[in-house]
Amino acid sequence: MRSLPVPARPLGRAPRWRGRLHLHRFRWAADDAFSGSSLYACRCGVVRPSP
Repeated sequence: MRSLPVPARPLGRAPRWRGRLHLHRFRWAADDAFSGSSLYACRCGVVRPSP
């Protein structure tokens, strides 16, 4: 029985940024009705509240 090499990442999932460094660029997205703060979103889908 031959051993097969183990892939470095799960099959079927391509890297999102193809190995490039990604810095989040947050832009205002909406106001949060529960906390009253503003929400900022990056183009990759990461969302955070205002500091």
